[in-house]
Amino acid sequence: MAVHTGVLSSGFISLAPDAGSGLAVRAALIVVLLAAASGAWWVASRRAARFRPHNDHVLPGRAPAQADTMTSSDLSRELGARGTFVQFSSATCATCPQVRRVLTELTAAQPGVVHVELQSEDHMDLVRRFSVFRTPTVLLLHPDGAIHSRTSGPLTPPRALAALAQLSLATPRSINV
Repeated sequence: MAVHTGVLSSGFISLAPDAGSGLAVRAALIVVLLAAASGAWWVASRRAARFRPHNDHVLPGRAPAQADTMTSSDLSRELGARGTFVQFSSATCATCPQVRRVLTELTAAQPGVVHVELQSEDHMDLVRRFSVFRTPTVLLLHPDGAIHSRTSGPLTPPRALAALAQLSLATPRSINV
């Protein structure tokens, strides 16, 4: 144990103000830590505001969700003919009202698109089934209930419209001749 204490105390001595270049080392360490924290924040904020395919959310060492579809009985409401936005909210969520407004306005302007808001506390079975770890989490469903993509955090109208456009491109349409 004496060896570890000696190594630890020599490490503290080298960071003391009178250690010569210790100030420069500490300043460089602070700059590196700030850069790493800024980079991590940037990556997290870019990922949070983007709809991504549902399969991208599978955690390492964990099997994908058994049922990648939601039914009208899961939602207690009919699915949209073009798509359905399912929003998981909670009572303490600060950004949930903003996401609700964006999706309500979008569904009012887009025919065949439905917005369903679920309180996470009341639907823990769905929270577990679809690995909802934060609120708001929004799932975008195909007309048949299959999950197309998901996002979490604040949502802007252009991002929601872009996700809906991708869904429209991915959904096969019948052509009446």
